[in-house]
Amino acid sequence: MVLLMRHGAHVVWVGLLVCCLAEIGTCLEFTGAEGQWARFPVWNACCESEMSFNMKTKSSHGLLVYFDDSGFCDFLELLMQNGRLSLRFSIFCAEAATVLTETAVNDSEWHVVTLRRNFKNTTLVVDSEVKWVEVKSKRRDMTVFSHLFVGGIPPDLRSTPLRLTSSVVKDQSPFAGWITDIKVNKLESVMVNNSDGVLADLCGLANMCLNGGVCSLIDNEPSCDCSQTGFQGKDCSEGPSLLKCHLNVCVRMVMANVPSGLAHLMMGDQDVANANTSTTSPGGKYISFFGSNNGCWGCKQGSVTVLWASHPGCQPDIAPLGGREGNLGY
Repeated sequence: MVLLMRHGAHVVWVGLLVCCLAEIGTCLEFTGAEGQWARFPVWNACCESEMSFNMKTKSSHGLLVYFDDSGFCDFLELLMQNGRLSLRFSIFCAEAATVLTETAVNDSEWHVVTLRRNFKNTTLVVDSEVKWVEVKSKRRDMTVFSHLFVGGIPPDLRSTPLRLTSSVVKDQSPFAGWITDIKVNKLESVMVNNSDGVLADLCGLANMCLNGGVCSLIDNEPSCDCSQTGFQGKDCSEGPSLLKCHLNVCVRMVMANVPSGLAHLMMGDQDVANANTSTTSPGGKYISFFGSNNGCWGCKQGSVTVLWASHPGCQPDIAPLGGREGNLGY
């Protein structure tokens, strides 16, 4: 907890902030440009493994995920057909198994997608919908040689059909929309490279959402959703507060999970006052600040009070002695 005072402007700031960066990995915007693609490390989906990501789109068609054994027998492709997800895969040149979800994903809302490989079975999960399909193969495990491609496949693969195991993937349109948080076996998969038409890290490196705020994209710009955090502001850093100023003395208090124990206030020019915190929540409990430099600081029953008194020995639970008072509710 830190207190700062600017004598010239008579501004006092009291802040307590618990910051937590939202756990959102790389966010990719796919413009739908012809020939676009994003390349990720090989996903060894041979036996028991899973891949997951979040997606948002208003398009009805487009290739989401593709990998194969470089033109022999095994492949897996996930694409959009009429706004729904279609999974198709084969092992050991068996007839491809296909499953189509009921959940529409072209509603410009975020959806969570998971692919689970289990030898001959593959499960597709979209939000709460779960579907699985089994390939009729003489071999159990899938062979994977290619990288994991997301949002499209490179033109050099499209132009060389013998390098693609799936006979139809080259005809699929590229995906247009956003994909975030690509994980393999619950670990973030780091993109190797990408083509033009794929914009990276709109929510990843640019994400400044604090206190559990969720980054999303509005008009192609990252924006923080603070609605479930109890905080506000552009980056969810501002606690809910009612600020009152009296006689040019302004006090601001941001409360978030106050720990028990001893804290310190830095006041004025290197003057230090102790703050005895005795609660983990503001509701009806008491936090007392015993100050110096003619300043007493108190927090009682959900408000913080700053008392500027005529002598340094005042207590925070008494009325100000002809001084200046600023109260803040939260």
